[in-house]
Formats: sequence, structure tokens, C-alpha cells
Amino acid sequence: MPKNPPKIELSWRDENYGSVYAVAAFRNYAGTLDWSERTHQRFRGCLKRAGFEFHYGRCSYIANRGEGIERKRALCDELARAGFEIVRGDVRAEIEGGAAA
Repeated sequence: MPKNPPKIELSWRDENYGSVYAVAAFRNYAGTLDWSERTHQRFRGCLKRAGFEFHYGRCSYIANRGEGIERKRALCDELARAGFEIVRGDVRAEIEGGAAA
């Protein structure tokens, strides 16, 4: 029986104020409390490979290097490869459609 993929919502934010400069930032609220430790590890690996780190002062995951849309795309690609279902905030369709390019 196939397992349901872990679901994630990416709430993209503007975190360019005060002492924080980010090319891309998001908060994640959806359904992570019931993830297993292994799923959390997979998620953290995706974040690291895409260049994101958690910023405790902003309570957001932030990438502060590169281009914003590239970092967003990289994270969505990493999450998809790791088997996550992005239920909100997947920028890949926008990029391919030309809206975010």
C-alpha cells in the first residue's frame, strides 16, 4: 500500500527589512507536526541543498544568497524530488508559464 506523501505549504514572504536581507523566504504551517523524524530530516536536507536556513528572529526559512526566483525554484525542485507534495507555494508552474520569469 503506497504511503501518502508529506504535504507542505510554502508561504513566501518579503524578509528584506531591518538587519535581515533575504533573496527568498517562507514560512511553513501546514501539517508538519505529524511528520516522522525521518521526514523532518528529508525536509532539512532539501532546505540545505536549496540554500535555506531557519532564522529564529523572523521565524522564517531564509535564503540570503543568489536570485530569489532561483532559490524558490531550487527548493520546490528539491522537495518534489524528495517526495513532498507542495499544496501551496509551488513556483515551478509560474516560472514555466512565464508569470514569474
